[in-house]
Amino acid sequence: MNKPSFDQYYRYDEMTQLLRDFTQAFPQLATLESIGQSYEGRDIWALTITQTATGPDREKPGFYVDGNIHGSEVTASVTALYFAWKLLSSYGEEVAITRLLDANAVYIIPAISPDGVEHVLSGTGWVRSGTRLYPHEEERDGLHPQDVNGDGQILSMRIEDPGGGWKVSTSDPRLLVPRRFNDSEGPFYRIYPEGLIRSFDGVEVVEATRKQGLDFNRNFPANWQPEVNQQGAGNYPFSESETRALAEFITAHPNICGLHTLHTGMESIIRPPITQTDRQMPQADLNRVREISNYGVEATGYVLFSGRTLVDDIYEINGDFDTWAYEQLGLIVFTDELWDIRARGGKDYVELNTMNKERDLEGLEAVEIAALQWNDEVLGGSGFVDWHPFQHPQLGPLEIGGWQRLLRNNAPPQLLEETGENMTRFLLAHAQAAPQLRADFHQVEQISDGVYRIAVAARNEGYLPTHVTEQALKMKTADPVQARICIGPNDKLLVGKNREEIGHLAGYGGRRKVEWIVRFAEQPSAQISVACPRAGTARLDLADALTT
Repeated sequence: MNKPSFDQYYRYDEMTQLLRDFTQAFPQLATLESIGQSYEGRDIWALTITQTATGPDREKPGFYVDGNIHGSEVTASVTALYFAWKLLSSYGEEVAITRLLDANAVYIIPAISPDGVEHVLSGTGWVRSGTRLYPHEEERDGLHPQDVNGDGQILSMRIEDPGGGWKVSTSDPRLLVPRRFNDSEGPFYRIYPEGLIRSFDGVEVVEATRKQGLDFNRNFPANWQPEVNQQGAGNYPFSESETRALAEFITAHPNICGLHTLHTGMESIIRPPITQTDRQMPQADLNRVREISNYGVEATGYVLFSGRTLVDDIYEINGDFDTWAYEQLGLIVFTDELWDIRARGGKDYVELNTMNKERDLEGLEAVEIAALQWNDEVLGGSGFVDWHPFQHPQLGPLEIGGWQRLLRNNAPPQLLEETGENMTRFLLAHAQAAPQLRADFHQVEQISDGVYRIAVAARNEGYLPTHVTEQALKMKTADPVQARICIGPNDKLLVGKNREEIGHLAGYGGRRKVEWIVRFAEQPSAQISVACPRAGTARLDLADALTT
């Protein structure tokens, strides 16, 4: 299979075809399934990648990546597709990836909100997540964003007004900056999204409540709050078919031990915890999360902070995927924010947030000017549409212009592959941290006629413990390692049980021994498995030990 194009955003049908191409080109590695349907009836695709010759996916540690829980963040789905291509095309060529897919399974859901992606990329409109009318079914009065001048884009409108709160920057005439409290030298402007106003009274312009205001990342049960407290929350946790499908997929795959959810908007890596503080989080979990995410900072150059920092210092979030995944399921999860046009000015999101809180208007203006300069130098100016006059049917003469909406929080097409490559390094490193359960015969000894002592040593060769997190032990969501012996119907187990629970194994070298004594009626024959959902399954055949 030729390398796909990663300098474009993928609409739904294009994405679907590419996923099918993957499975046709790499049948031994890739399988595709629909985990459910969106509100508009589109399949939500999940791609499973593993070397099937080395065992089924659910007998291996699992690693999960998703994109586009938010419809407009289309860099996320392209990055997920790039990660899939990297795994598939590099198997047998790169040692680390070959080893990973032999021993692990990777699950990729490129678009949780296929309706949202299609809505945005088709030019139909702009939605946060899904397209179901919410929180009300009837259209409300006010300004509704839409393309009013027929250029295929929804930009911004500026209207000259002596009482306006914005004025043209002295450094760049394209940029509007907030009017200072003591500024009386105009001209000044009002700014609105491009659109039309329902029930316009000729005076007041107020943006209407979103008619498609769902936010799937507020629809999970951990720390969920209703709409009155959290916009986009949905009617109740998992009220949406998309989030239910996602939850059912993850809970049906107890082998998953690491997750990444791909977003855009702040070039950052957000780690657990959210409702806990770092001091309240189990220290072992905090140490592991920090070590893994610090590598992510090296790979991407993004800023790192915790979900609790997000809630305390930036904005409140309830009912999010990360809190559910870590605090209820006990899984290591990261939110990866892949792009922010403002980062072109050299400021990370934490710095920008501080500048906003402290009303550093000069600093924020410099950030926006740097973004415009970057647009001129890298994009040839194409990312920003110059202001131009338009006769609005309701507001009269005004100007339309501004940033192409997608580029504020999405990498431009020519930088999508670079973004995907940087994030892929982080994803691969985290996937390689999974627990890896192994087992060997420690001792096979004949102690009398037809009676054998069989001792098996189980070990964990992975970085993470077999329970993955201490939070999982607290929530009782991580089943322990179990050893099973299967013998013939006429054989008798004298010491031990057919199924022995041997607890959890520490990362990097945790070991445990299990023993049985068996009286065999005829030739000794037994199959042994040592398994843990998050660490995989190791299988042994007694015949192999007796012939060595």
